[in-house]
This record gives sequence, C-alpha cells and structure tokens, in this order.
Amino acid sequence: MSWARFAEHRDRVTSKSGGWTIGGETTLHGYSIHQELTHQASWMQALLLSITGRLYDEKQARLIEAIFVATGYPDPRLWCNRIVALAGSAQCPAGSALSAGVASAEAKVYGGQAEYYAARAFAECHRIFQQQGDDALFTHMKAVLKKERVMFGFGRPLTRVEERIGPIEKMAKEMGIKDGPHLTTVKHMEGMLKRYRLILNFAGYATARLLDLGLTAHQVHQFLTVCFYIGMPPCYSEAFENEPGTFLPIACEDILYAGLAERDVPV
Repeated sequence: MSWARFAEHRDRVTSKSGGWTIGGETTLHGYSIHQELTHQASWMQALLLSITGRLYDEKQARLIEAIFVATGYPDPRLWCNRIVALAGSAQCPAGSALSAGVASAEAKVYGGQAEYYAARAFAECHRIFQQQGDDALFTHMKAVLKKERVMFGFGRPLTRVEERIGPIEKMAKEMGIKDGPHLTTVKHMEGMLKRYRLILNFAGYATARLLDLGLTAHQVHQFLTVCFYIGMPPCYSEAFENEPGTFLPIACEDILYAGLAERDVPV
C-alpha cells in the first residue's frame, strides 16, 4: 500500500456501519439504537443486524436464537467449558475466563473454523448440485473426502447421534419456516453420505440455516463465535465458588512420563 493511500486515512476513522455522536444519536446500519432498536428489536435481531447489515424478522431471529440455546451445554467436561472452569477455579475474573472459553471454541474440529469451512463447502456443493446435478455432486464429495479425510458439517467425534437438530426442526415447522435451498441441498448430501456413516451435525445444520438467511461464510463464522456461550457461565460460577484449585487437580503421578530416566546433574 502506498503512502498516499495511508495518508487518506491518517488521523481519521471512517465507518459504514454507524457511530456515536457525542451527546447525540447512535446508529447501527442506519437504525437508531436508542430510538428504534432498543424498543423494537431483540438482542438476536440486533446481533444479526450488526454482522450482516440486515434487520431480520422476529421469527427468523427466534429460530436462530434457539440454535444458541441448543448448544448451551453446562458440562465442565466439554472443551471450552473446561477452560472456563479451570479459570474459575484459579479465581480469574469473569471477563478473562469467559473470553478464554469463547476463544477456545475457535477450533477446526468442532468450533468456529469448522463452521467457516462448512459454509464454504456447502455453498460450493449447492452450486454444483443446482448446475450439474446428483452425479457431479457425489463425485465432488468423494474427491473432498479423499483429499481432506473429512466433510465439514458432517460427522461427530463422540457419538453418531445428533440430538439438537430435531427440536429446531420441530420449532421451524411450528413457525412455518421452510427449508431454504442450502439446507435442502445439505439434507440431500446427508442421504448420499450414509454409505460413509456420516451424519449431519449441528454445526452443519446451523450453518445451512444461516446461509439460507443470506449470510456469507465469513459472517457465519462471526455469528457462531459465541454459540457455546450459554453453557460457560454455570461452569465458571461453580468452579469460582468452590475451593480454589479443586477443579481437576493433577498430581505428578497422574502424568505418564515417557522421557529420559532421572540423571545426575554434571559437575
């Protein structure tokens, strides 16, 4: 980037999404936060607006909100919850502990990166399915599996059952929200992947729903960053209230050491 380009932005901050006028109005993508959004929009609607620039209707936001609720497992054995509980047991402040938990969900196996790659893969699979049909889609999926050894959005590390999709599907039906084109394609893909014993997981399901709302892969990634958050505060609070250091303490003999034997320090 040239110095002239840097000079254009020197000593100034620009924003297309909104801003705060000292002592005056605050806007978010053209909506007044205090005069409109505070009174007329839910937190979920405001979050979607913040990321996408679009204000979704109450039904759409409520269904997506249910996805967040469905992932709020307050079990301290689970990945990010364990980090939060360890931080609580060490008496870390809530902001530090919960932020660490959210950051730890930026994982390629089960978290944010998996959803990002799933979104990219689903968009490509949907394009192939629409333009070239079943055979081309299956050929593409086989090539991905051969190269990557994984199909993002499918499979689950600990169980072959996905208990979270059913309740969301029931809710969508009750609200009259039909499957969009991406989710339709993804469900078709699941049928084709049965021979590989791969099921659609909840991250894949949520990603397809969000793609059908018009989110990009990058926006899906941003949005789902805090999808595990509901399960974290209970784990933090309980560990914080207990005696410090009592969450998963490890003794030296608990560690299987396979290194060099004990030696004398050279004189």
